[in-house]
Amino acid sequence: MTSRRETPRVGVFLPLAGLDWGALRARAVLVERLGYESLWVDDHFWFPTRPDEAHLDALTALTGLAVATERLVLGPLVLCQSYRSPALLAKMAASLAQISGDRLVLGLGAGWMEEEYRAYGYAFPAPGTRLDQLAETVQIVRRMLTERRATFDGAHYRVAEAPQLPKPARLPLLLGGASERLLRLVARYADAWNCPNPAWRELSAKRARLLALCAELGRDPAEIEVSEQVMVVLVSREAEIPPARDRIARELAGFVKLDGDVHIGTAEMVAGALRARAALGVGRFMVMFGDFGSVEQLEAFAVDVLPQL
Repeated sequence: MTSRRETPRVGVFLPLAGLDWGALRARAVLVERLGYESLWVDDHFWFPTRPDEAHLDALTALTGLAVATERLVLGPLVLCQSYRSPALLAKMAASLAQISGDRLVLGLGAGWMEEEYRAYGYAFPAPGTRLDQLAETVQIVRRMLTERRATFDGAHYRVAEAPQLPKPARLPLLLGGASERLLRLVARYADAWNCPNPAWRELSAKRARLLALCAELGRDPAEIEVSEQVMVVLVSREAEIPPARDRIARELAGFVKLDGDVHIGTAEMVAGALRARAALGVGRFMVMFGDFGSVEQLEAFAVDVLPQL
């Protein structure tokens, strides 16, 4: 896992809510020009709390971004394993890896947004079943991307002598979530673990648990990058913090908890908060801005915060 002495990489988590392709492409070009390391998008049919805004499909959008950008690492944060069969997911990911020049990180999760499942006609099983499905998905994807013919016969998913070409030269697997079973999957199969912002208080304990699980499996924990999804709202002076907090509470009710996982403050305050998280072992931040990544916030963070990290 990432050494505490290393400088963390900083990317932008850009919700797709309200962005048509032209706007998304322009935002991605700006993110790359400003010097961010990566760009991440959500995998929803609509963004939580914003069902009446346009929302592009994650993998389709990432394919366009792979052509529109040259340097950015690209990834979903994270794909819901329920929405695509594992074999199809492996095919789509391998194709996108090639189109992007191996800049894709494949982020996967068990899925959580029940109203979205129901609206689009997906069954919404219990959490344990969704994690079982994720475990099978990860194994099938790994086999599809590495073996000449993939075979897997699980309780939920199966493939039989399935070919998958081309094989990507590099396609890291990131798992997002904070449950015990999710961490076990990370320790066994993943290249990276992403701690979602609602679990921010548990980061240190969860990372320690991941270290212990790696030890049980005989795996070098340095092989697993720890990343964190964080919310940031930059203000020019401390007097602006209370109204900014009120706005976030109103506009993103149900999506974030305003108990510390949202870094609202001046550039110095936000940089200090992120340095403290890096000291806990975070090697990469996926920053979601409270206004969903306006030009003003992206530029202010790049100019005033990135140099302090």
